[in-house]
Amino acid sequence: MRRAAFAVAGLCFLGLALRAAEPAVKDVVRAVERRYNQTRTLEADFIQRYTLGSTTLVESGRVYFQKPGRMRWEYESPEKKLFLADGEYAYFYVPEEQQVRRQSLKQAPDWQATFALLLGRVDLERVLRDLELVRIHRPEEPARWQLRGRAKSEKQAFEEVWLDLNEAYQVLRIEIRQRDGSLMEFHFRRWRENPPLDPELFRLAVPPGTAWLDEGPS
Repeated sequence: MRRAAFAVAGLCFLGLALRAAEPAVKDVVRAVERRYNQTRTLEADFIQRYTLGSTTLVESGRVYFQKPGRMRWEYESPEKKLFLADGEYAYFYVPEEQQVRRQSLKQAPDWQATFALLLGRVDLERVLRDLELVRIHRPEEPARWQLRGRAKSEKQAFEEVWLDLNEAYQVLRIEIRQRDGSLMEFHFRRWRENPPLDPELFRLAVPPGTAWLDEGPS
């Protein structure tokens, strides 16, 4: 009986110790904010997955961020295309289509909220609500925690955003659960923090004869 009692007590103590070792949600939030609020430029390889029902589209390439509000997504596979934000407009360019679609950033706040952490100084609790922290148990991956939050308003196109973090509080994956039932995933590898980036990366240059289409309210 004594051995059983000691065993139960030991398991209880171990459980308490493990819970005590888990970081608090607010501590993780502050650590992530501190890391990314101190960066000016970022660069990484990415894999993007878009899933709706039984259909999944996988794309990959290289992404660049420059604060405030600039980013460049260079898609290499399965086809070449470019998504660029220069702080005023967002552009989507597919060379094979020979056209650029342009939209004012003021008309596209939802995706900006999703990537706010990488585009400027951010307070996550002002962007997301009901923040919670989940321990990740995937031995083959460096991610350790998943920070989950819900949209602050029903006007936002997404319902939830999940961030996979490593022990250094780097964002390894962003999962966006949208209101239409679709799922967007961005997996990041080989992050470079504060690399020197040419300002020309965030200026759109397309061949003569390319058609321009303005999207949004007229």
